[in-house]
Amino acid sequence: MNIENVESVYKQIDKLFVNGVIEGMISIIIMAIIILILNKFINKFIKKKWPDNNIIQKKIKKVILISLFAAVVFNEVTFLKSFVGALLASGGIVAVVIGLASQEAASNLINGAMILAYKPYKIGDYIVLKSNNVTGTVIDISLRHSVIETIEKTQMIVPNQIMNKEIIENITQIENVKANYLYVDISYESDVDKAIEIIQKLAINHPLFVDGRTDFSKDAVPVIVYELKDSGIALRATVTSENHAEGFQMLSDLRKELLNEFKNNGIDIPYPHVQVIQKDS
Repeated sequence: MNIENVESVYKQIDKLFVNGVIEGMISIIIMAIIILILNKFINKFIKKKWPDNNIIQKKIKKVILISLFAAVVFNEVTFLKSFVGALLASGGIVAVVIGLASQEAASNLINGAMILAYKPYKIGDYIVLKSNNVTGTVIDISLRHSVIETIEKTQMIVPNQIMNKEIIENITQIENVKANYLYVDISYESDVDKAIEIIQKLAINHPLFVDGRTDFSKDAVPVIVYELKDSGIALRATVTSENHAEGFQMLSDLRKELLNEFKNNGIDIPYPHVQVIQKDS
């Protein structure tokens, strides 16, 4: 390849850049170095400010840095700058179309930022969405949505717009222990005091039980007569555990053990009976 051909190829490449290939490449390289330095310092800041849950912060940082780098590239490359100029020239129509299409996405983004700021929940928290009847563990929080894994191991993808309006019960964020309610019905003919004694004994002896009584609590496992029903007496025991998962398992075990203990002590659990009377013809 002779010198004339080299110069011709160089001129063609040079025309691809607004300020020439050398100046354009220098600007892009400098910007890339600045982006790398910013990325390093921002990562340190995010890790220090949000040591446990920083997924959303890193995603926002990534979008901003990529946008800055793309802005420099679009400004230096001729055909990209022309393309952006054409889009801006028809900005009225484009703005309306984009505005209508991204209204919900923008709302989710804003609500995601509010969730990030106020931290009503974080990854790993076990939460309950009251209105939508969703219960599970938060496994991901993005700019658009939060992902909740249910007990059945399915994933519920909930937009942040809904999450920010929802009444959320965060079961994980408890200071000491988790109170779990055990509901048991017994018949009116049964010995109430004996039933309460059995419930308290089984609960206290369970390996997952945690004594969470306060100065106002006389018993480690308070049991009250919750309601007088048509079919029997409703009892409610407050059994404390370290967390929700252990409380769920403990209540399941106690229900099974109560069936045998009540049966051995003559305490009946009421259930519907049907008596069929056959007349002699």
